[in-house]
Amino acid sequence: MADTGVKTWSRGHRTREMTRVLRPAGFERRGDEWILDTSELRWWVHLGTAKWDAHEHELAVGSLILRDGEPDYDAPHPATFGLSDLPGASRRRYLDTDEAARDPLVLDTEALLIPLLARLRTIDSVIEMWLAGDVAAGTVSDSRPLQVWHAWLLAKSTDRYVLADRALRIAETVRWTPDARRTLADLGMPIDRPAGRAKNLTAVDRVVQRAYVRRFSPYADAERLPL
Repeated sequence: MADTGVKTWSRGHRTREMTRVLRPAGFERRGDEWILDTSELRWWVHLGTAKWDAHEHELAVGSLILRDGEPDYDAPHPATFGLSDLPGASRRRYLDTDEAARDPLVLDTEALLIPLLARLRTIDSVIEMWLAGDVAAGTVSDSRPLQVWHAWLLAKSTDRYVLADRALRIAETVRWTPDARRTLADLGMPIDRPAGRAKNLTAVDRVVQRAYVRRFSPYADAERLPL
């Protein structure tokens, strides 16, 4: 610890600490990831370094649907998010230096991530997580519509018709902004599209929206209204 009271946590140190806290939760280390298999899902956790800042460490979390014990890479990914997307996260960015007495990244993993994954053992539970808004998606302005859409897409693609209908009813009931409603329509949800073009979107909002729409929308660029 330096005289200023700032501590440094290397990626190697964090990797060892993550193994220590994840192993009792059922994870095993495979290559560069920690893996947890349930009856329906494979969860993976990866600790990496941000491309734009070598002093920032990113903890990415994702899941795959299992078919006969093997990942189905063609199916929609049930959930992909970062540690800082969890409500209650102590940091938006986890730097390798911090004034905290203990590593915030490891503490948030213990306090937030592990309890969350402990209850996300089935596809239904992940759909319900998205409907409840337990994990952020996209930017602040479009997080809720993307949560509802994630729930609807996952439920629809896995024949969870009751949950798919619930997600659609939420999408039809919420008083969305025109931009949010347009995003849901562009992503393929069968709801009315507002007239006119999107307004008042920040540059970040527009980049995220385009990335989601072009990755997941059933419509080709030529068929879709301008974003």
